[in-house]
Amino acid sequence: MRYIKNKIKKIASLLFLVLVLKVHSQETKGIREFYNAKYEPETGIYHGAGQDKKGFNDYVNAVGTDKTPAIYMTYVNITAPVKRIESWGKSLKQVLDSLPKGMIPQIGLGFTGGKDTGAGLDKEVANGKYDKQLEAFYKVLLDLDRPSFTRIGYEFEGDWNGYTPESYKKVFVTISKAFKEKNIKSATVWCSGGGSANFISLENLMAYYPGDQYVDWWGIDIFSPEEFDHTGLQTFFDTAHIHQKPVMIGECTPRFVGVLDGEISWNKWFKPFFEMLQDNIGIKAFCYINWDWEYWSNKNGFPWHDWKDARIEKNPFVLEGYKKEMEKLLFIHLDKK
Repeated sequence: MRYIKNKIKKIASLLFLVLVLKVHSQETKGIREFYNAKYEPETGIYHGAGQDKKGFNDYVNAVGTDKTPAIYMTYVNITAPVKRIESWGKSLKQVLDSLPKGMIPQIGLGFTGGKDTGAGLDKEVANGKYDKQLEAFYKVLLDLDRPSFTRIGYEFEGDWNGYTPESYKKVFVTISKAFKEKNIKSATVWCSGGGSANFISLENLMAYYPGDQYVDWWGIDIFSPEEFDHTGLQTFFDTAHIHQKPVMIGECTPRFVGVLDGEISWNKWFKPFFEMLQDNIGIKAFCYINWDWEYWSNKNGFPWHDWKDARIEKNPFVLEGYKKEMEKLLFIHLDKK
């Protein structure tokens, strides 16, 4: 009897050891779900940042060039004049050419008529009014001739955009089809506003969904600390898995928290953020916005005055913690891509 008990204890100990080693392997090697989506890494999480050249370069200098992000964030509005879209394309090419080889642009493609005022022009885009602008946009991507991600009508359910489900879906499908027909090297991202849009019900969210055949990745933007524990966030991750789609955190920044309070800032936003990335193995990319939001609010005329300073280089405690996180094998930097 004693022999049997000892045998059971040994087997239990071995099983426990196997479980510990498996968890450790996942944490150190970045084991993730793999859905075989366009430009999806088999394992690990793409590290991205932005969302202007100076902010990006300051961020790289802060984390270290050996941890240069694999993704560079940029934005364009399809309702802008054609020449402005062309100018954006030339500027983007110059920025990408100045950065290390292999950088992946992540493009926030909007179709609004104002600055977070709810003036959505999705119906006009869907009806062909901005076809020339779309063609100019396609040409920019063809000229770049490199893999990219396009968050089509990002934060689609947000009232600050003012999109309606049917016309939004029509625009998304139009662009997705064009990418395939023209052999454009861009993965489509269906990106929710998440907590900023009050985590609308799954039924209402899916009213905006164009269909699995047109979507390569799911995306969600995360800003305020209370979003991490909201059931709507986990529901989004779980539903993405049901649809067999990798998730991109398209935009993230410590809104209303910033970095200047050091350890308090870290515990309130950064610690739960990195825990969220670790715990949800369908997440395959994140993009951090390294901005002083008051400065950019004044510069661009958007209502961001109280979002605080999110520049990681502005607080030594936050910077040290952030750099330690980036040392984990979970994250895919440009030189490891």
